[in-house]
Amino acid sequence: MRESWQNLIDLIANPKSTFTRLKSKPKCGVAFLVFCFLVVVLAWIIFPFTQKFINPQYTSSLAGIELFGSTKAASMAFVAVSGIILGILCAVVFSVILTVVSRAFKVNEALKFRHIYATWWHTILINPLVLFINIAFLPVFRRVEDIETIIDIRIIPGVHMLVPPIENLYLLMFLSFVDFLGLWNIFVLTIAVATLAEVSKTKACLTAVIIWLLRIGIDVVFQVGSVS
Repeated sequence: MRESWQNLIDLIANPKSTFTRLKSKPKCGVAFLVFCFLVVVLAWIIFPFTQKFINPQYTSSLAGIELFGSTKAASMAFVAVSGIILGILCAVVFSVILTVVSRAFKVNEALKFRHIYATWWHTILINPLVLFINIAFLPVFRRVEDIETIIDIRIIPGVHMLVPPIENLYLLMFLSFVDFLGLWNIFVLTIAVATLAEVSKTKACLTAVIIWLLRIGIDVVFQVGSVS
């Protein structure tokens, strides 16, 4: 248990140490629980800013449901549970795909599904941490009544602020994820790939960018789809 918590601390302070330990002892129970906790807290924090433009289909499906006497609580629970289920599905599917790819390209024969799966749950924690940082600045720059679309909750400067007006919300949301914190995400993924797969930094970085782009794509579809 102590080692699992140390992995989470080193994920920020010294990511190479985290992935070196996961390479010998692939454990992800604590990382998964922390992910679930962060998703629930984020769903609660961000709901006041997003409730007015959440997908009407979701609202109507929850109209007759009350959690602790509140339809609002039921809505937040729905968002949180959806996020956790999506996280589990992505972890399993991507871990299987990456395992198959590593076998096809004969990358480190000692690398197994359990190593990739454990590593996935640790690297994916960067996503809710980045969202926490974004939301921390939200009350400073936005009022609830000023939020008209989901893109308005993206406070950290991204590429979407540098391009001409775009009507496609999916593309706009995708570009908003391309910011300096995205580089942190790619950096951690690069160290993970280089450590576990034992490949060059160039190949590790290229693989990290591909994984990061796929993750962004899924986040965009989930977030925009839930409000459109």
